[in-house]
Amino acid sequence: MMARKPAHIELAGGKGPRQRVWEAIRGQQDDFCAHSVVRLADIDKSTVQTYLQALERGGIIEPLGERKAIGDRKHYRLVRNTGIEAPRLDRSGRPVTNSRGNENMWRTMRIMGEFCPRELALRASTPDVVVAEAAAKAYVKCLAQAGYLTVVDSGHPFIRGKGAKQARYRFCSPSSYTGPRPPMIQRKRSVYDPNLGRVVWQEEPDRDA
Repeated sequence: MMARKPAHIELAGGKGPRQRVWEAIRGQQDDFCAHSVVRLADIDKSTVQTYLQALERGGIIEPLGERKAIGDRKHYRLVRNTGIEAPRLDRSGRPVTNSRGNENMWRTMRIMGEFCPRELALRASTPDVVVAEAAAKAYVKCLAQAGYLTVVDSGHPFIRGKGAKQARYRFCSPSSYTGPRPPMIQRKRSVYDPNLGRVVWQEEPDRDA
């Protein structure tokens, strides 16, 4: 299996392959096939076919008529237009929820104004997506390092008689909210902002290593 590319490569210009496929589908939603999507999205055929299969299994698209011969192209129509963002599905057509926690947190930060990780995790959780406090801590820490958030109150570790107090954060400025798509934490300790289409922060390499 081919290794997944880093987000800043995969999402060149802020749009990944699936997003470009989705936009091509929405542009011809009443009748399309893999060939027409490949042409419009400029994506390789195998990627398009894999995503079309996931969308069909997820009930987002459905076949349009029956193929009369083996060589005939399979045509589809869009039956559930879920909006401008490409549906995130696995190969079986089930929704992928691991990135929705970050989406919820990113949106909730803007609503709350000031927060600690525990409060953010509670407010960002829904019946479908539960945000763990540890996940909120990690995401908030990376966004602070990347310059999106500033520390309002540094908090303190456990003190006898007082307990521990989590640090509190807020956006550095209104412009720190760069758009609706949450910044992505990459494996190589960097932050990619799909709203800006670029890596906005990367951890300095350990020079002693």
